[in-house]
Amino acid sequence: MKSDLENLIKQAFKEWKSQSPNLSGSHPDEEDIVSLVEGKLPDSQKEEVKQHIIHCQDCANLLAILLTSPIEEYEPGPVLVSKVKEALGAMKIPQIEILLKVKEKAFELLKASGDILIGQELIPAAVLRSRNLDKLKDEVVMLKDFERLRLKIRIENKPKKFFNVNIEATDKLSKSANRDLRISLLKEEVELESYLNDSGSVTFEHIPLGTYKVIVSDLEKVIASVLIEVKV
Repeated sequence: MKSDLENLIKQAFKEWKSQSPNLSGSHPDEEDIVSLVEGKLPDSQKEEVKQHIIHCQDCANLLAILLTSPIEEYEPGPVLVSKVKEALGAMKIPQIEILLKVKEKAFELLKASGDILIGQELIPAAVLRSRNLDKLKDEVVMLKDFERLRLKIRIENKPKKFFNVNIEATDKLSKSANRDLRISLLKEEVELESYLNDSGSVTFEHIPLGTYKVIVSDLEKVIASVLIEVKV
């Protein structure tokens, strides 16, 4: 299996190099990529290779297939390179994390990666925590911007250990509702509900406390995900 894996990587990597001759001298050797995946790359090289992959779309493309799919299913050459690019797109989905604790009929903010709406003011979650303002009422509203998309996430505390989630998606530039999106609720990678954003927002109601993922996708691909954990 190891030799097959290495051969597939080498063939795909060499094909890509042949198509990009101006960059061929600046990329990690294919053996380095294999060693990185297998955890055998020396520490002195590991960080350098990682940084290169972070900033190089093509090398990241080749790495992505190893981390997302059984490589024996794909043939080397253009098919493998195409599958790698598809896998990379799935890996690089922007994600928002929201971790809340239900406490005394209110929310305590444990972790978040967006801005919290307090009245008319947007405050970074980290600032709230630093000011000991992490005790919120029975509703948390968070905003997060992407390239052209703005997500407004509203989480409402409900009786008997349930909560609601409302996702509003707008175009960041025009401020108009983005109605061409599908918004889905998943638990442990199993889709529970899915709706088109044809009214400008989607609400998932009466959700038991736990960990969930909300996926936002257009006609071509997933463009954002929201990881929500609400616990007592």
